[in-house]
Amino acid sequence: MISSQKSNRIIFILSLLGLLVAAYLFYEYNITGPIFCPTGQGCDIVRASTYSSFLGISTPLLGIFFYLVMAILSVIHSHDLPKRLARKMQVLVGVSGVAFGIYLTYLEAFVIGAFCFWCVLSFIISVLILLAIVLVGRKKHDNGN
Repeated sequence: MISSQKSNRIIFILSLLGLLVAAYLFYEYNITGPIFCPTGQGCDIVRASTYSSFLGISTPLLGIFFYLVMAILSVIHSHDLPKRLARKMQVLVGVSGVAFGIYLTYLEAFVIGAFCFWCVLSFIISVLILLAIVLVGRKKHDNGN
């Protein structure tokens, strides 16, 4: 288990890392030419699929929004007044992000038939953020708080 303060720092750092990954993907989605993909051509295949946007919004733009919200919530959580509300929002946004990541990874595996390295990395970061949130929740519960 980790302390709430340490968890919040981890969430903030991971959010910034995720923001960089999502911003890079957003940039790559909006230029012509192949995406630099360490694992081959999966990133270009995913970008060319109909699933590269959701409700008309570029998937990397949704990632930017997700990580920006998580970073802002971690800053808010570091202050005393809205701490409880910020933690509840972190849980809600974190679960939503991981659920969307599961959906997108499912699409990569079973519909598109290709994996984007950067998309999978973003999914892993979102899972780590949720894990940091959940570990604090368990510690507080175990201590009776």
